[in-house]
Amino acid sequence: MKKKWFKHHEFWHPRLFELPFYLYLGIYCLIQRVSIPNLAKANAALDHGEIGIGSKFHTQQQFDQTLFLPTRILSAHLSVDERISAIQSFAALHHYPLILKPDIGLVGKGLIKIINEQAINEYAHKITGNYLLQKFTPFKVECGIFYTRQSGQPKITGINQKHFPSVIGNGKDNLQQLAQQHYRYTHHWATFLQYFDLDKIPSKDEKICLSFIGSHTMGCKFTDDTHWLTPELQVKIHDVFETQPNFNFGRLDVKAQSKEALLRGEFVIIEINGVSSLPTHMFDPDYSLVEAYKIFFKHGKYLVDIAKEHRHKDMDLLPLGEILKRVKNNQNKLDQLHMDLKSQQS
Repeated sequence: MKKKWFKHHEFWHPRLFELPFYLYLGIYCLIQRVSIPNLAKANAALDHGEIGIGSKFHTQQQFDQTLFLPTRILSAHLSVDERISAIQSFAALHHYPLILKPDIGLVGKGLIKIINEQAINEYAHKITGNYLLQKFTPFKVECGIFYTRQSGQPKITGINQKHFPSVIGNGKDNLQQLAQQHYRYTHHWATFLQYFDLDKIPSKDEKICLSFIGSHTMGCKFTDDTHWLTPELQVKIHDVFETQPNFNFGRLDVKAQSKEALLRGEFVIIEINGVSSLPTHMFDPDYSLVEAYKIFFKHGKYLVDIAKEHRHKDMDLLPLGEILKRVKNNQNKLDQLHMDLKSQQS
């Protein structure tokens, strides 16, 4: 089972899986005479289009906040005492649990759930850099919804449902053993398993959802549910972007109380991802590698064409070398945060 799982492209190293896409993107940029930095112009409202160096909080602030989960920024300049005070005030308003995530977040790395007062004191000493503090929603249905706008025409190009890893008790094995027997288990699961009593033995047929992190790297299974799109959902998604004409390419991550509620257009927004967004419905395990790349390349073409359409917009853009350097630095920071938190949890 595991050997078959690791061979599937969904679980290849991201740099390996993404390499053909970046080669295609570079070639198509040359054909269309669009420089790599100018891809940011697809989303001129964001810091470099959120091409991998932007602030998640800055991105969120470019939109009407009505549907967003309440969020505030915890600056890296705050002292530990100031962080504790800020989190306590937020908790008094929005209650536990709360979510802490890096402002340069990616694939769930560095994400923390604050479950009580004790956790505030514990994690306020551990986080580094700018962090987002966000209200947690217990809604069970989470989706990534990909949005594009070309020539003024909005379009939803993909919906992926996120299936959080869960286990079913057999009355003999404890949670740790059941988790490790799961076919999607990796060492990354320590990020969310820390919130459970892993010595507990679930009763026979008892189902326990283990994760709250909507990332396939962290164990979620993604399925392509673009067929879920209803006129009501489409209108609500288009409304989110209607008042921000300088966002034309990216993914909206949302949660809803149920599938039926989502289809009625009733959801809350976790975050918006910009130019560096992946069309995550391509990770559906039922898709072959060719089918996945077909979706990936199609969205690369969308990005270049949209950037070309907006190439005359004024943006203060860094040189390509500096952009790549900052992207790499952000990735290294996230990897270090992730490793530091995992080592503290073990």
